[in-house]
Amino acid sequence: MDSRWLKIVFSVLTVMSIYAIDAGAATGRATSCQPPKGSSLAMDQRDDYRLKCLKKKKNQLSAGQCLTLAKSMEYSNNAEDARMVCLYDLQKISLKECAQIAKNMEYADSGDETKWHCIREFNKTISKKQCLSLAKSMSYPANTDRGLQYCENELQ
Repeated sequence: MDSRWLKIVFSVLTVMSIYAIDAGAATGRATSCQPPKGSSLAMDQRDDYRLKCLKKKKNQLSAGQCLTLAKSMEYSNNAEDARMVCLYDLQKISLKECAQIAKNMEYADSGDETKWHCIREFNKTISKKQCLSLAKSMSYPANTDRGLQYCENELQ
């Protein structure tokens, strides 16, 4: 009788382990937005797949995960679009995460836009030093000047 119960317990534990392993694999798939291996998609199609997946799973991703996905894009303009999703569409990002997204921008226009977004979005909590740092890092001199003026005179 003891041997029989031992076999039953062992069988139940084995089945539970298999379910736990499968659930862990499913969780990994839930946050992965890489196209299936062996697919014959072209570069732009692979990027489209990643971007659609990112938009679908944006509520489940952290800023770090979002930026990692953006870095996996094969075209720089698609990577920039993905970083914009990280900036505008994630649930709630912190000032630090906002600044990190801004730092990762490749193009001057979108980089400055992102820095302005961070300054305006966090204008009640950003320190003057943080504001000035973002303003000074802008690519276009006119944006830098305007940012410095904002940080000095209009920061709430």
